[in-house]
Amino acid sequence: MQTAFHASTEHVLVQLLLQIAVILVSARGMGLLFRRLGQSQSIGEIAAGVLLGPSLFGWLAPSTFRALFVPEGPPILPFLSHIALILTLFLIGMEFDYSEIPKHRNKVALLAVSTLLFPVAMGALLSIWLWRVVPGQKGFIAYALFVGITMAITAIPIMGRLLMELSLTTTRMGVLAITTGAAKDLCTWFLLTLIVGIARPPVDYAQFARMIGLTVLLGGGVLTLGRRLTRWAEERYGYVDGKPHPTLLSGLLIGLTLCAAATSHIGIFAIFGAFLAGVALSSQRRLAHAVSDRLHDLTILYFLPLFFTYTGLRADLSQLSGTLFLCCLGVTLLGTLATAGPAYAVSRLSGLSPRESGGLALLLNTPGLMVLILLNIGLDLGVIPSSLFSVLVGAAMLKNLMTTPLLRRMAAAGLPLLSSSLRPDLPPREVEVPRKRASA
Repeated sequence: MQTAFHASTEHVLVQLLLQIAVILVSARGMGLLFRRLGQSQSIGEIAAGVLLGPSLFGWLAPSTFRALFVPEGPPILPFLSHIALILTLFLIGMEFDYSEIPKHRNKVALLAVSTLLFPVAMGALLSIWLWRVVPGQKGFIAYALFVGITMAITAIPIMGRLLMELSLTTTRMGVLAITTGAAKDLCTWFLLTLIVGIARPPVDYAQFARMIGLTVLLGGGVLTLGRRLTRWAEERYGYVDGKPHPTLLSGLLIGLTLCAAATSHIGIFAIFGAFLAGVALSSQRRLAHAVSDRLHDLTILYFLPLFFTYTGLRADLSQLSGTLFLCCLGVTLLGTLATAGPAYAVSRLSGLSPRESGGLALLLNTPGLMVLILLNIGLDLGVIPSSLFSVLVGAAMLKNLMTTPLLRRMAAAGLPLLSSSLRPDLPPREVEVPRKRASA
């Protein structure tokens, strides 16, 4: 019988600890380097994964790469990295104040629909060319739709962390961006179920309707009953030396875990449950701040780099040469126009300033690691070939590299982001000063 102290268990544990140590050193170093270059630290952590993967380390030292990152036993790192993502989405959900979002629901709806439909349509048109260069195996319709949703998806984790780094979580632009991104990505995962059905027929429309119904029920229950239970727990257990009572914090973590498990069971990915749990807690600002203070550093400095770097490990950008490089540039350019263009137009029609609209358009054009998750699913399903996987990963990296410098440049030029707060009475969030924490 294998126990917790069995020799094989210790072997797997040692390999996992070595993986974590190498990842944390690489992610920290690349993250700080990218910050000095004006980029988001998250992009540096993804770049660290790319360099540790087959693109560089696996190419220069294949035997060492396999010994370190291709375990003999069960792979544990993927599960740890997803726990990191769940904790991060919980923090991001808490960081924003959504109290006045109902006033902007029309803006959110228009932004979500436009930045979903236009990229999907553009992706379908672009796929006519891509199919000739890198054809798929599961049929053109699934291929075209998949390219479209990868061009439409937004990186809530990277967007949220970027907004925290730039102290934009209490601004109108920040809240509109994170809410629109969450709404749009939820629709994207619904579309993914249809693509899976097309790739592996028949399409189960009853299952699709069930997913939507269960998602609505879960969201309504968490945002009503869940909030009431949280308020009761806060009043019942309160705080000890300014920190949430252990029973209160434990209960919130249990609720987070159940929400993530519920959305994963529904079929829309566990991170949406984590984000939903954070949104439910966000209205209780004192508790949200206190919980975030307890979880922030361990999550951001230890767990999150594991996910960013692990996703980079699966990308091989060494394939991008010649025609594939031109495909990568084409996807980047047309995907940016298809997402940022409609986002800017809708924002201007909704009354936002030109610069604020530009900032919102940039944020909604940030695919980040969400597209890597999506691409891995498409690759596993056989909807896209490995060469197109590399093209789309490269395009996502180029989009991400554009976002932070352009936002910083717009802010330096007088972008009125910090003055457009939804709640001017709210003091700046303490966690919104990750400049102190990130440089520690």
